[in-house]
Amino acid sequence: MYPVAWKPKYFLFSAVLYVCSLDIVLGGMCWGSMGKNGLCKNLLAERFSKEECCKLGGSSVSTSWSSTDLDPGALFFWTVLGDGVPCAKCKGSCTDVECVTGKKCVMHSGSPKCICSPNCKQHDGLKVKGPVCGTDGVSYKSHCRLKKRSCRTKDQSLLVDYHGLCQSSCNKVTCPEGKYCLQDQNLMPHCVKCVTVCPPGMSSSGQVCGSDGRTYQSACHLREAACHAGNAIPIAYKGLCKESATCATVRCNSGQKCLVDKKTGRPRCVTCNMSCPKPVPSEKLKQTGGKVCGSNDKTYHSWCQMFMDACATGVVIETKASGPCPDGKIELFNSN
Repeated sequence: MYPVAWKPKYFLFSAVLYVCSLDIVLGGMCWGSMGKNGLCKNLLAERFSKEECCKLGGSSVSTSWSSTDLDPGALFFWTVLGDGVPCAKCKGSCTDVECVTGKKCVMHSGSPKCICSPNCKQHDGLKVKGPVCGTDGVSYKSHCRLKKRSCRTKDQSLLVDYHGLCQSSCNKVTCPEGKYCLQDQNLMPHCVKCVTVCPPGMSSSGQVCGSDGRTYQSACHLREAACHAGNAIPIAYKGLCKESATCATVRCNSGQKCLVDKKTGRPRCVTCNMSCPKPVPSEKLKQTGGKVCGSNDKTYHSWCQMFMDACATGVVIETKASGPCPDGKIELFNSN
């Protein structure tokens, strides 16, 4: 038994470092960043002096330097098998440090660090204060809170969807000027820009039949109508809508399967070769869409699971409500 404070692997690394670095070349190693443990792994350049390394890093607060050049063997042990190489940051203060937009430099434990600090005075066109609904479907107390979340998660796609708390339908959603409320496959509302002008002069060969039983000049015209209506309108099949159409008479594209809408008896061509993500813990459901209640009164892990069940049964299943079915019985479909 070794004493608790004695760590064999670090003794081995130290021994290897000593043996492999006997032939030391003047210079040092330049690193792109320093880990929370004060060690470096992200190598930028070898045989660099501190001045050369810090010049290479420019205004970056992350660039670090270590005084000893390591040969490939020692470098492998310390960066791959070990926790990293002891190093020191080039910048000792926030002077001349340039952080990316939305961050500012502060001193933390004696070292400069860029932290999230978005410009909350810039409202990005939002004139009304108060809570906002993000494009991730999460409510935030303010636009500033959303900006901080976007910065911390490095998610530049996280923006304000609409003002106010997130809603479960378009009824209470007021979209910014130029946008319309559209419900997604989980019946969750989003503010989107509709296609204002579809290409003119579309030939009859581009006509499509919508799941609503209406013929549209093109897929573009169908999307435009769906956007203004506030609900998705899937393409049932190509060509004019026909009252007598069945799965036996319509021709689906290669790789598609024909399903039957039990409510109307109409056929619908869908692509069934998608792969659904595995069920996730409840705290992450917001990110994957969460459970949905199908029109067959069954609860599914996600819209994708519900869609794959429709493909398996040959019957169209649509979202009846976002979240579990209210009957209290959870029947989760597993596509695996």
